[in-house]
Amino acid sequence: MIRFESVYKKYKRGGFFASKTFDALKDIDIEIKDGEHVGIIGESGAGKTTLGKLLSLVELHSAGSIYFDSIKINSKNRKTYRKQIGMVFQNPHTSFNPKITIMDSLLETKRNKEDIVKQCLALTLKEELLYKYPHQLSGGEQQRMAIARSVLSNPKYIIFDEATSALDVSTQAKIVNILCDINSDKKYSYIFITHDLKLAHFISDRVYVIYKGYIVEETDNIYKNHAHPYTKALLEGINQMRTVENALGCPFYDLCEYKKDICKKSIPPLKSIGKNKKVRCFLYD
Repeated sequence: MIRFESVYKKYKRGGFFASKTFDALKDIDIEIKDGEHVGIIGESGAGKTTLGKLLSLVELHSAGSIYFDSIKINSKNRKTYRKQIGMVFQNPHTSFNPKITIMDSLLETKRNKEDIVKQCLALTLKEELLYKYPHQLSGGEQQRMAIARSVLSNPKYIIFDEATSALDVSTQAKIVNILCDINSDKKYSYIFITHDLKLAHFISDRVYVIYKGYIVEETDNIYKNHAHPYTKALLEGINQMRTVENALGCPFYDLCEYKKDICKKSIPPLKSIGKNKKVRCFLYD
């Protein structure tokens, strides 16, 4: 459905008129298939948000290739395919117009009240909430309304960018279970961008681990089937974003307990080491 091949994203450092650039994403190879639930995890500053912008086609990549249903994405067709992607953000109240009711907001997505009511009921939302203003709903209700809007747009896939992190634990669990229920037939693909390892593991068929702009691992079970030393550190709850990046070699070199001489000089490729399992590490050469 959507595939990245050696994708890079550059930004100017220091403002629009600056001449220096930096790579926010580097050599990204990922693929999201129809009906899959995929997690993207990493610490703050790892590149998750930037990757989300490219996956949602909000921004265009700087180098490499992105394919949407085998069509190569470029500046001319990006907005056309952008309409086929749903987004649910961390703070749903910012995505609703505070001056109009929820129903009026949803009617901008789909001009059919019956379908809107049906979708909201599927998300365990009372019909009466549709005629309230955003500030009159709880955080969990707002987030489910945001999910309803994404589903009503009939997307190919929906990106959840830290969509449950601002909610209490019980509300998070309720929303995650609802998401599983409404997609039991795998009509949509889900992409979960999160720092919550338990959430990613519970709801995802596969998980990508991102560190300092690189995908360092892909696995179908982050707890039982991980391979990269950084993933191990994440599972142990160790903050690893504080080091200075090794300009020539592996970005995890300074903190890696398994580092070799080659790790300081070269960046390892992302290589397959089994079914649904890839790792960017010289330990597996």
